[in-house]
Amino acid sequence: MRIARENRRDDFAADVARTIALRVGTVCSNPECRSVTSGPQEDPARHLNIGVAAHITAAAPGGQRYDPSLTSEQRRSQENGIWLCQNCHKRVDDDVAAFPADLLCAWKTIAEREALSFIGRARPVSSESEAQRKLRKISPWIGKSITKTLMNVGRNPMLFGPTRGSATVRIYDCDDTEVTIGQDAKTCEAGWKRRIPLTHIELSYDDVRNCLKLLDSYS
Repeated sequence: MRIARENRRDDFAADVARTIALRVGTVCSNPECRSVTSGPQEDPARHLNIGVAAHITAAAPGGQRYDPSLTSEQRRSQENGIWLCQNCHKRVDDDVAAFPADLLCAWKTIAEREALSFIGRARPVSSESEAQRKLRKISPWIGKSITKTLMNVGRNPMLFGPTRGSATVRIYDCDDTEVTIGQDAKTCEAGWKRRIPLTHIELSYDDVRNCLKLLDSYS
């Protein structure tokens, strides 16, 4: 019995996996991918699926990003799952150093918000890269103030929600790899600047403040 318990995987139930998929519109949650993962087969009664409800922290000891502090219920809950295409699933499990759990949590949060924003309207069709898209969106805001929202990462989204807090910052510069944000001495006691890789941020619009919102999962 002890061996069976140690070897048990905390896999997702079918309804949990389905919820993980539908919360992102069955689109891969990797912001550099966003592949559609489901569609029809030739057989009108069947459909194709190349998506995976992947564990953010592993389902069993020895797995990628395993977190022994989680309970079995937390490990197999929707909050510990992320929807990925099969290619991205292999990438994130083959290179754990490049894809830690906190980054996957940010992907999940961003993908869910993006899916919500497109309900009832078409997604834009574009051949530009994800970095080019972000640079294009950020460039008009260089020298202006934006809202920066710090994302909760790791297990915190399960406990406290997806965001930790927001602040008004200035965009100083942006290229196709990083964006520079900060505050000058006029708005705070000590001015500061920080560069954030574009791969760790996503963008939305702050309707309340009528400005660009930068979702930061890097800190």
